[in-house]
Amino acid sequence: MTSYVDQAVQARIAEARRKAAEKRQQREELAEARRHGLKARHRAKARRSGKRLGFCASCARPLMRGTYFLCSKGCGAKVCRGHPRCAQHHNPQCPNAPRAFTDSPQEAS
Repeated sequence: MTSYVDQAVQARIAEARRKAAEKRQQREELAEARRHGLKARHRAKARRSGKRLGFCASCARPLMRGTYFLCSKGCGAKVCRGHPRCAQHHNPQCPNAPRAFTDSPQEAS
């Protein structure tokens, strides 16, 4: 038979565990928000200072602020803005481009 004291101790232990889990969850959420904020801050600073923001997915030319656009098919690749051939070259190779795979070449046409 459990006494009132044992029940009170068990209740306190359960409450302490719940509070510890709650604090752990809150710390994880804050850490994630901090990581996201730092990443956004660094990206914005690079944009303002004109640093390289990546490379063209087609010609591998370094891309600065305002010199690229994202792939029209939604893969997230950066393509040179000033060179239309880069977009024409990337679009057929894009991982999101529609594909029609068949077992025989006669079925493809």
